[in-house]
Amino acid sequence: MSKQVLKKIPNFNAYEIVNRFAMFDELAPEDKRLISNNQNIFYFIPDQDQFIVEGDIESSFYLLLSGSAQVKHNRIDYDELKAGDIVGINGFIHDIPRTAAVVATTDILAIKYSRFQFKKLPPHVREIIKDHMLEELTKRIDRLNMALHPE
Repeated sequence: MSKQVLKKIPNFNAYEIVNRFAMFDELAPEDKRLISNNQNIFYFIPDQDQFIVEGDIESSFYLLLSGSAQVKHNRIDYDELKAGDIVGINGFIHDIPRTAAVVATTDILAIKYSRFQFKKLPPHVREIIKDHMLEELTKRIDRLNMALHPE
């Protein structure tokens, strides 16, 4: 795994990136700046890097800001992720071994929040992100249902 903290993204660029995502539309500009000014959460993940390892215990999640990734379970392609998707929710919430591996299929820019970093956010910001996590889980369940029961 070769994650690299992006230290050279100017704050205004990080702000512009954060400002593009619908999940942050409800946030006031100062809340968006709070996120974008924390340069420790922005990661560059190179194409073909496995940034989540099945079986590892890690209590963090990733929000893909750009790029795409493949979710694999037992080395079988399971799901595709794109910008705006959140991955690693189960490990983040339950602190259990990762149920799948995730491999970048392009270069990715992502936000990674550990449980500790997430708890430092203001409650209203955490609620907005939690709502997005619920939406993401619902979409994933719908995709799986369609795969299991095609019409």
